[in-house]
This record gives sequence, C-alpha cells and structure tokens, in this order.
Amino acid sequence: MKLHYNIPLSSLSYYRIGGKAQTVIEVTSEQDIRNALEYRKDNKIENLLVLGMGANLLLSDKQFDGLVLWLHGDGSGCELVGKDVIKVFAGESMDTLLQYALRKGLVGLEWAGGLPSTVGGAVRGNAGAFGSEIRNTVLEVSSIDYVSDDKRLYTFKNEECSFSYRHSIFKDNPSFLITSVTFQLRAGTKEEVEKAWQTYHENIAYREKNHPMEYPSCGSVYMNIVKKDEVDTILGIWPDVKKISDEKWHGKISMGYIIHRLGFTGKKVGGAQVSPKHSNYIVNVGQARSEDIIEIINDIKDTFHQTFGFYPTPEVMIQETT
Repeated sequence: MKLHYNIPLSSLSYYRIGGKAQTVIEVTSEQDIRNALEYRKDNKIENLLVLGMGANLLLSDKQFDGLVLWLHGDGSGCELVGKDVIKVFAGESMDTLLQYALRKGLVGLEWAGGLPSTVGGAVRGNAGAFGSEIRNTVLEVSSIDYVSDDKRLYTFKNEECSFSYRHSIFKDNPSFLITSVTFQLRAGTKEEVEKAWQTYHENIAYREKNHPMEYPSCGSVYMNIVKKDEVDTILGIWPDVKKISDEKWHGKISMGYIIHRLGFTGKKVGGAQVSPKHSNYIVNVGQARSEDIIEIINDIKDTFHQTFGFYPTPEVMIQETT
C-alpha cells in the first residue's frame, strides 16, 4: 500500500481527464484494500472514489477532497487455484490475466485481447466483445462492502452476480468493492492454445485498426440497442437497417452506426471529438475537459431522443468528484 498526495487524476484515468486528488492510496492486493479502508476509517475521510484503469469512467475536472482507492495490479496477482481455475486480484489488467491463462494452457478468455480494463472493472460492467461476455467464465466474485463496519468478504457465485448486458449486481450496489475474481477456464490442447493465442493477437489488431486507440477515451460511450421494443422502434423509423442488424449485429443495433447516421461523426467541442474512426467513441484529442465530453454526450442523447422517442443508455460512468 502506497500513499500519494495531491495527485492529478488525469494521470491515472484512461481518458487523461480529472482534477487533483487530495489523497491517493495505491493498492496491489486484497490486504492492501483492507488496510486502505482502515486508513480511511482512522482518518475519518468521508468521500471515497474507487479507481481502476478508469477506462469506462469520466472524472470531473474539479479537485476531489477525499480518498482515492487506486486498484493497481503489479503483475503478480494471478494464482492457479485448481487445474483450470484462476483467482485474480481485481486490480490486475485483463491483459495480465489473459497472458497468464494462455501460458498455463487455459482457454476461454482470449476473445478479450486488447480490452482496456482491470479484471474488477470488466466484471462490474460484464465486459463483452466478439460475441462473448466475461460472465461466461466467472466462477465467483469476492467483494467488500466499504460502507459496512465489519469489512468482511462477501462471495458471490456466478448466478448471484445478476449479470446481463453490460451490467452486474456491482453496478446496482456501488459500495460492494470487488477485491478478487475466480475464473473457471478450460485446459486446451496444444492446437487450441495456439489458436487462442492467435485470436488474442487478432483481436488486439482489430481494436487498433477499428477503434481510436491512439487517443485517450472511455471506450464506447453508449450501449448498443438490445431491447426488442427499442430495436423495433428504430427499425420502424429506419427500416433499411434491418438487414445489417440481422446479418452483422446479431439482432442488435450499433450505437456507433446510429451516432454516425445522426451526423455527429467528427463533431468537436474543445479538446473532445466524436471519433471519425468509431462514432461511439468520444476521444480526447488535446486537453479535453469533462465539460467538453458531457456537452457532446448530451447533444447525442437529445438528438437520439428527438429521432426515436426514447433515450440511449450510457455505458460510460460520469463521476462527479466533489
């Protein structure tokens, strides 16, 4: 556990946006989390911000007068606890986990190659890509309720995590801080492991080619449209989209496509821009402030509502830090 003072959160967030934090505790293990929460209690610090990689988070530019718990894996947080079971500290990156699993000959997570997230963040948002979701391999999740005084570990089996599209019980209960995740994977043959490594590298290359990885961002700003009634509403207004929805989007409708068709691609406000590479990304092209991002988010939301009569669901979490 390491303490830092007056740290700009822009240096810790994937978006490279955020004001200064009064106190940051860098934690690299479950025990560090317990120690940090004790520090908070002993020093009577009320405001708490939990931060991982910050890849799905937009922070305020204002100073945060409180404690930031920065879950930051050091690469040593993966442990093989069964023949094909891995327990991982929540602050480890998904890339660390993927490489560890593949070196152990375990397959099932290679689809997540290039996913910019900590393990805890990916589970909290039930991250998914290329037709897979992280819930498919989660065995159980350990967490601490940082509002409670007992600070005991709660274990959630997969079926208790309320996983759904980009959602979990941990989004509904933000005081439950994920400390570790246990994954049930599968031992692959030599050929399967080689294929998994290939998939891992191909998916990284796909992200670099099709997503604006060259700029800081929060990933996809809005969730794709998946509810049947909402899909039907859009198809009623844009019937020509049905074919691509069926053939490419598995019955969903891409928010990147919608944002582009609504005319927002390339739109700039201050240092923020709707990416010409992928329209569901709002990138920081130079000294963007949170207000710049929020203005574009709201413009898209209002135009979407005027067009379809309902609002899109944000995937980014907007964190006001005061």
